[in-house]
Amino acid sequence: MNRIQKSLVLLLCTMSGLLYKTDVVAQTVVDSLKKVLAQPTLTPEEQVLTRLKLSRALSSTDRKSALTNAQVALSMSRSLKDSKYAAQSHSSLVSVMYGQEDIKGVGLQLDSAFLLAEQSGDPLTLENVWYRKGWMESRVGKPHEAVKSFQQALKYGEKQPPNSFTTSIYYNLSAIYADWDDLENQSRYAFACLAAAKQFPDPDDICNAYQAVATSYEHRFGKDNNARQLLDSSLYYNRLAIQFYQQNKDRISFSSALGVIALNTANLYAEFFPRNFRDSAQHYLRIAQEIGIATHQQEVIASSYGMQSSFELMDGHYDAAAGLLLTGLHILQESPAPDNNLMAHFMSNLSEVAEKKGDLVSALNFEREHSKYFAAAFDAEKMAIAKRLEAQYQTQQREQQVLTLQEKAAFNKKLNIVYIILIIASVLALIFLFRSYHFHLKSTIQQQTLLEKEKQDAVLQMRLKEEEAKTLELERQEAALQAQLQTEAAARLLAEQQLIQAQKEQLQKDLLAGTLQVEQKNELLQTLQAKLQEKSGDRNLIGQINRMIDQDRRMDEDFENAKTELENIHPEFFSRLQLKANNGLTRLDLKHCSYISMGLSTKEISSRLGVAPKSILMSRYRIKQKLGLGKEEGLDAYLMKEAGH
Repeated sequence: MNRIQKSLVLLLCTMSGLLYKTDVVAQTVVDSLKKVLAQPTLTPEEQVLTRLKLSRALSSTDRKSALTNAQVALSMSRSLKDSKYAAQSHSSLVSVMYGQEDIKGVGLQLDSAFLLAEQSGDPLTLENVWYRKGWMESRVGKPHEAVKSFQQALKYGEKQPPNSFTTSIYYNLSAIYADWDDLENQSRYAFACLAAAKQFPDPDDICNAYQAVATSYEHRFGKDNNARQLLDSSLYYNRLAIQFYQQNKDRISFSSALGVIALNTANLYAEFFPRNFRDSAQHYLRIAQEIGIATHQQEVIASSYGMQSSFELMDGHYDAAAGLLLTGLHILQESPAPDNNLMAHFMSNLSEVAEKKGDLVSALNFEREHSKYFAAAFDAEKMAIAKRLEAQYQTQQREQQVLTLQEKAAFNKKLNIVYIILIIASVLALIFLFRSYHFHLKSTIQQQTLLEKEKQDAVLQMRLKEEEAKTLELERQEAALQAQLQTEAAARLLAEQQLIQAQKEQLQKDLLAGTLQVEQKNELLQTLQAKLQEKSGDRNLIGQINRMIDQDRRMDEDFENAKTELENIHPEFFSRLQLKANNGLTRLDLKHCSYISMGLSTKEISSRLGVAPKSILMSRYRIKQKLGLGKEEGLDAYLMKEAGH
């Protein structure tokens, strides 16, 4: 590899640092965000988030507008209830102000972002702020602190939906481990970046993830040039990044990185492949030029011309090589702020070409220009180092202030504890004095109360004795009353028994009279039957009279049979029935009730009484009405119940 090509490789390594910074924005994305802001239905929260996206998109091309949009978003977020929007606004201002080299302002914005994020408690906002802290630390030369901040950010993002912060964290971690030459962790975080980017398919994140994986393979190949599969993998992911960019140009905000990727791909073909692969290198150089023109990146365009000049130099075409270098130099000089390092490389390469052509005067002049730009670059590097040191100093000062405040807070806390202890001791002393006085007062009151109680107890004892005497008198009177009541109850029971016995005797007399009457009637009937037989005239008439006499005799026999059963009926049976019926039952009704209480059926009762069953039913209905029984109450059950009482 010749000197020009080596210098361009060095340039590419220097420019690769741009891949970890914000770059030129695609105008289509800015226009799209402006259209969103113009919508009248946009909520205040949506306006804040859209302005923050617009600020990020403008951060490289129009830093003034980027700062304005971030400040407007911050102003709007202060009126919102949720402090997470203000925290995200302060976090966005960190990157914008860092681009403007406002180191002090960056620290203040980061402190405000942390305070508001802690107030909101929103995990995604905390991930954002911790990511921004790591991002800042990695740029001021504190990579170890940056790694800790990025790891803290990942903890907050563990349970959150896929987001761009996670992808950016993995991307930055891969870059830090690449600087530390830790290829294993560089590769691990590069693939983690790609996996996260595919879950949250932001076009810029996907391009960066492809580039991170490609760079990890390239670094591993640099350690082992015999492992050609690593080089092929690096080229594969570079091609994926370029292909994805070409398919999604209008959706990508930071396309400048793709120009560097195309340059790096061309350099890999030029450095590690035979000359017959030069067409592939030229192909990617043309892509780099197209991207550089589209994104107004003079450095990328100039570097493409510089690498093409190296090919002409290798073929011995010195004039063509010098022409390409001068074209690239002219493009760099048209840049508002040309990179002194790149200018120095071009002057050095032009000096080499002039020397090969034999033009020593031009070679000397170009070498002088190289020295001038190299010194300017060196001064700029010293200035950058000074700014980084200043940023570190500001950070340390701020950390020292925080430490001082923490120590002061700790001292105040201890002092407050002492004050609290003194207050507690004073309160306890007052409580002790109060309790002592209260105890003494209580003791005096208790003595007085005790004396008063003794007096009251004596009075109560007297009253109790009086009450006991009255109670004994009442008990004596109650006992006499109970004895009188028992005597009256015994007398009433005896009277009831006598009444029952009288009723029973009366019933027996009635039965005896009925029996005598029946006997007399039977004798009369027998006499009448004998007389009829003596004078038998009309046989039919005699037969009918005999049947009537026989039937009457059978009824008398039934009556004789029922007499014993009637005697077993409870003596109070008829009196209770008459009482319930208000003495409305006839002797026939009572006889009917007696048969029912003995369990005789309607047919049996009709046979004994010598009447039709229908008459028995009517009689039953009439008795039920006289007794005042309801529809649901059965006459048979009621009478049996009363007979067995």
